[in-house]
Amino acid sequence: MHLIFITVLLALSNANAFVNKQKELRVTAFSWQNCGPSSDPVQIKSLTASPDPVLVPGNLTLTLTVNVASTIPVDTHAALTMERKVGGFFVKIPCVDNFGSCTYGDLCKDWASACPKYFEKYGIPCSCPIPPKTYTISDAVIDIKGHLPSVGDGEYRITADLGSSAAHLGCIKLQVTLKSD
Repeated sequence: MHLIFITVLLALSNANAFVNKQKELRVTAFSWQNCGPSSDPVQIKSLTASPDPVLVPGNLTLTLTVNVASTIPVDTHAALTMERKVGGFFVKIPCVDNFGSCTYGDLCKDWASACPKYFEKYGIPCSCPIPPKTYTISDAVIDIKGHLPSVGDGEYRITADLGSSAAHLGCIKLQVTLKSD
């Protein structure tokens, strides 16, 4: 659960590297779904984001409930696939400077550094292994800094696929539409 969320946070925070102080982006559409089999041990039960629309830069408030049915191990990794709709088709965005369709090999290390800032106050473990439990994060506020360039307008699909050396853990697919002001 945490690791899916940290994967999404990594994508958002790495987007801050593309700075253009003359445009703001609005998230005008947002949806999500679990994309792995129902037997995956990590299943998101609910996810909401506000305000609607979300402004970049600005504050993003998330509420999330995730069921973790078995221990999330130390060797957890994530494959993040980002796609942009171009001419009616989704085209994969390559991994450049840790932004785009990237693989994050040591997700537990990234989680350990981001978790205390955002999630420790919710009683969520900030180190792996993460024990089985249903975890809820209510109204977590994340400050998205920087600006994204106007070329960021469009419809995006982001898929975070989690696994370890022992098993597939979970998958979430986000659909986001960005529009510049």
